[in-house]
Amino acid sequence: MPQKAKPIPFEVNLTKMKWCPKQVSEIPQVISRAFERDISMKQIAPIIGTDHVKEWVLKEDQDIPEFYNAPTMMQEWIAEKLIKVNIPDGIIPKDFQPKKVKILATGQKLAKFFGEDNVSTRTVECSLKLFDCNHFYLKQTLPGSGASPHWTIFEGRWHATERGMRLEYLLRYSWQLSRKPVIEFAVEACRSDLVTTLAWDGETEKQLNGNLPAIVGTDDYFWGELVREGDTRNEAKIRWNEDCPEPPSWTHPAGPDMPAPPPGPKPVPASSPESRGTAAASAATAAAEPAGVTQRKRQPEDGHKAASAASSAPDSAPKPSPAHPPPPKSAAERQAEREKVAVGQEPDTESPWPLYIGFVLFMVMAFSFTLSIWEERG
Repeated sequence: MPQKAKPIPFEVNLTKMKWCPKQVSEIPQVISRAFERDISMKQIAPIIGTDHVKEWVLKEDQDIPEFYNAPTMMQEWIAEKLIKVNIPDGIIPKDFQPKKVKILATGQKLAKFFGEDNVSTRTVECSLKLFDCNHFYLKQTLPGSGASPHWTIFEGRWHATERGMRLEYLLRYSWQLSRKPVIEFAVEACRSDLVTTLAWDGETEKQLNGNLPAIVGTDDYFWGELVREGDTRNEAKIRWNEDCPEPPSWTHPAGPDMPAPPPGPKPVPASSPESRGTAAASAATAAAEPAGVTQRKRQPEDGHKAASAASSAPDSAPKPSPAHPPPPKSAAERQAEREKVAVGQEPDTESPWPLYIGFVLFMVMAFSFTLSIWEERG
C-alpha cells in the first residue's frame, strides 16, 4: 500500500504581517484568500499557535490572546508568533516541488522579466513571470549564499493599468537545497495590503520599474528595474560572416603588393639560362639571313612551329605585353617577400648607428671604470 504523502504546512506569521486575529474564524479567511479557494475550519483543524518553542491549540476565540500575549523563550530579535495548519488535499498540485512547480499559475506564460538590484548590503536577482491566467511568479535569489543559493518565491495576481501593472501578493515561501540548520518547509500567507505597482519605462513594453517586497534589510520594499527577456523560440542560428575575406594561403600568399599568380603555365624568367640561350640563338639566326629569306621562312613554318611548340615546349613563355614591365625580381627576393607577407613582418629599415654609438659609450665607461680602479690600487 503506497504511503500517503506528508501534508505541507501553511503558516500565518503574525509578526511579519503585523496582524493578530480577533476571532478564530478569521484564520480560514486568510488561508482562503491565499489559495483563492473556499476553505472551512474543519478542513484545516487543528489550528496550532507557536513561537518555535511552545505550542497552543486554538479552538476558541479566548485562546488567541493567551497565545499572542504569552512570553517567549526566544531572543527578541528572532522572536516570532505564528499560526500553523496543514494544507488540505487538492489545494496544492500533487507533483508540487518548490521552485519548479507553480501553486497558483495554471495558464501559459506571457512574458518574463529579469533584474539585478542592490538591497541593503546584498545583491538580489529578481525574475518575474506573467501568465495569461492573470497570475504572476516572482523569484528573488541571493546569489552570495554559498554553494546553494537562497530563493524566496512570491505568487499572486496581476492586473494591467494605464502605465504598467499592479501586483497583488497572495502567498510566499523560501527554499534552499541544503539549509543548515534544517528548517521545515512551509508556505506563508501574505498580508492583505501587500500590493505594489510597476510602470513601463518609455513607450515600449521592454522595462518595468517600481517597488518590490524586500527579503533582506530592514525596509519593506526596494526599487527594482526589470528588463523583458526576448522570445527565443524563433532564435536564428549562428551565421558566419560571409563578407570576411579568406586568409592568405601559405603556398600562394597574396599581399597588397603581390597579386596571386594567374592559372596557366609557369613563365620562364628572363634572367634564366634557358631564356638567354633562346634569345641569343634567335638573334644570331636573324642577323645571318637576309630580311626577305627570313620573312619567307616564317610564313610556311608558322603552323609547323606552333604544333612543335605545343608538343615539345609546353612550358614556353607567354606573349609579352606591349607595355614595358618592371624588371623581374630574382627567386630569392620573391621568396623573402612571401615569407614576410605570410608572417606579417615589414622590411627592416632601422639604422645601425644607435647600436654603434651605444657600443662606443660602453667602451668609454668600461675604460674609465678600469682606470679609476687602477689609480686607487697604485
